[in-house]
Amino acid sequence: MNRFFRPVGMLILLLVMQLTQAENISTPTTINFARETQGIRPLGVVKLNTKSSDDIHITGISALAWDQDEELLYGVTDKGLLHHLRPAFDKGKLVSVELAATYKLRNKHGKRLKGKHRDSEGAFVINADNGIRGDSELVVSFEKVPQIIRFTPHGKFIETYALPPILTHVKNYRTTNQMLEAVTLHPEKGILTIAQRPMKGRNNQRLYALNGESWEYYMEKHKGNGVTAMEALPDGRILFMERAWHSFMSPLIVTLKEGWFSAEGKLELRVVTSLNSSKGWALDNFEGLTRHRGERFFMVSDDNNSLVQRTLLFYFEL
Repeated sequence: MNRFFRPVGMLILLLVMQLTQAENISTPTTINFARETQGIRPLGVVKLNTKSSDDIHITGISALAWDQDEELLYGVTDKGLLHHLRPAFDKGKLVSVELAATYKLRNKHGKRLKGKHRDSEGAFVINADNGIRGDSELVVSFEKVPQIIRFTPHGKFIETYALPPILTHVKNYRTTNQMLEAVTLHPEKGILTIAQRPMKGRNNQRLYALNGESWEYYMEKHKGNGVTAMEALPDGRILFMERAWHSFMSPLIVTLKEGWFSAEGKLELRVVTSLNSSKGWALDNFEGLTRHRGERFFMVSDDNNSLVQRTLLFYFEL
């Protein structure tokens, strides 16, 4: 009986340890002080702690990706950390977030990404909603060294994707901090990516597919504006996020745009909503976006590892 009890007891202990590792790292807050919200329906916002009780840094989150099969929200930081987050809801509204685990993104040699190689900015999940657990893969785009890399959910390197020639050379970008800011998987066009600002020598943005196709993308004409995230929907639409900030004397403006490909092959765009700090929005540096379910989305702000900024997770519906 003792021989039987020991492995069962150990299994129970392991399950308890896994369950108790998750920690609430959030505080409910608000960013919507405006009287009206056109285009979207806010469904809650929480502020994430800068550290967990185990001294894990929860700062600099630049990208989000939702894994429906695992019911996990992946938060990727510009320091090469991959957080597994579990959002909690009450009557359809976001009320808290738990930190389930944290992993380091690693290169093909198994070593942690360091320096300019770890500045991750965009992400999406492959096999996120196929009804099979354990087969998810995370695709991440990077700045400073323009790359798109596929990882396991534990941060292990799988593969680097080949980029169109214009995206491979650092000299083609405006600055090293304005490279592959966003990446998504479109149901027809495949993997799409976009830089934060237009490529050097160009006045307008372009959206790029890895197969070499590209489309003109027109940003809103706000000072300091750039594309910070995008998310493709199952029906082929794309939700883009632009963030404009010029100086401490100017407002912070977050614009959400819907895009789709016309029958003529053009990228059509329309503004869904514009959130402006001068009009009652307590915004921060929003850089990450992912679809949850239906037309509900998460977006997150990158606190830049700064004491005066916040990591805000905002939940909304189109």
